[in-house]
Amino acid sequence: MDIVHDGFRSPAFKMPAELDKAILTPATTHDRFSWESLTAHATLVLPEYGSSIRTIVTGRRVITTGVYASRKSGRAHPYESMNERAFFMHCEVDTDIVDYRAQPFRFEFVIDGTRRAYIADAVRLHSSGVVEVIEIKNDRRQLKDPDYLVKLQAVREVCDSLGWQFKIIFKHDLWEPKARFRNVEDIQSWAFTDYATNDVFKAVQYLSTHERASLGDVADRLGSRPTGIAKLKAMVVGRIVHLDLDSKLDADSLVTLVSDASEVSQ
Repeated sequence: MDIVHDGFRSPAFKMPAELDKAILTPATTHDRFSWESLTAHATLVLPEYGSSIRTIVTGRRVITTGVYASRKSGRAHPYESMNERAFFMHCEVDTDIVDYRAQPFRFEFVIDGTRRAYIADAVRLHSSGVVEVIEIKNDRRQLKDPDYLVKLQAVREVCDSLGWQFKIIFKHDLWEPKARFRNVEDIQSWAFTDYATNDVFKAVQYLSTHERASLGDVADRLGSRPTGIAKLKAMVVGRIVHLDLDSKLDADSLVTLVSDASEVSQ
């Protein structure tokens, strides 16, 4: 696969973040001739400075647009629907997600002799190292166009050839169950709460020496209980501690360490 910067069409060379490394590594080391016949030829076009490749343009469309500030990925992500915004919230608090991007690149490939293009809604990196390309849809009615389905299948084949995964996420996947999404909203709202290295040390030390620890118990070690709880919710975003998003969050909620918490920096 060829990788180029949008506009300049020159080789990509500077992508320092976790996800950017994961994107570049398999693509630049893969033997494109082993799968070239899939779509004749494919190119991954990256924006020059790691920003979203497509800027928000509303035009005559009545859509919700905005920018979601992410502490986890250290950047602002543009969104063009409330579903996209909800997806970013899930990524922000999911401790299995290491990094993510909005509209990060464009695939260019050939289908039946015609050159086609596809801009991914999002891409995310799992703690396992899996890169997942995401298409976000309201419901399955948006997948009825046969031509569009052919293009998505081509994208899936390109992702498979790179060892990536391609996934379509629907509105109900993001907003249901409602109790889980309320927890997601709550935790991400505390994402930018300040916590110090000493706070991380105290939380990790306590959780390492206690088989079961509640949110209230750990919070008490970090100052006043309300302040400590806010810090711990920010540490969920920082992938230091984990909370069960499917259970009611209160002072009795169980807190556990993320498996690679010792490797996480602020």
